[in-house]
Amino acid sequence: MITDLKYLQQMTGNDSTMMTEMIELFLNQLGEMREDIRVLTEQKNWHELSRMAHKIKSSALVMGATQMVDDMKELELLAKEGRNTEKFPDYVARFHAISNSVEMELKTYLDSAK
Repeated sequence: MITDLKYLQQMTGNDSTMMTEMIELFLNQLGEMREDIRVLTEQKNWHELSRMAHKIKSSALVMGATQMVDDMKELELLAKEGRNTEKFPDYVARFHAISNSVEMELKTYLDSAK
């Protein structure tokens, strides 16, 4: 399992309707996040990349996607400082791979919750 929904359960008081809404919102934003992080990296816009990594990190935290949280925390700090920029495409590629797995897992959860 890539996600752990315990935090989301605590946040929502284990309200399945609210959990479903939050998961759907996250999934709806995921495509935009993938595109934004790719474009910002290509544009070498480190300031905005740092902000996007922070946003992704916060959302991923709610979904319990700890690997994504850890990567985005690291990318956020590196981009903020403009350090090790040659590694940024690797972070983006890993984000895409992990986010695809997270997306499949959360969709499976939503299907089973119906």
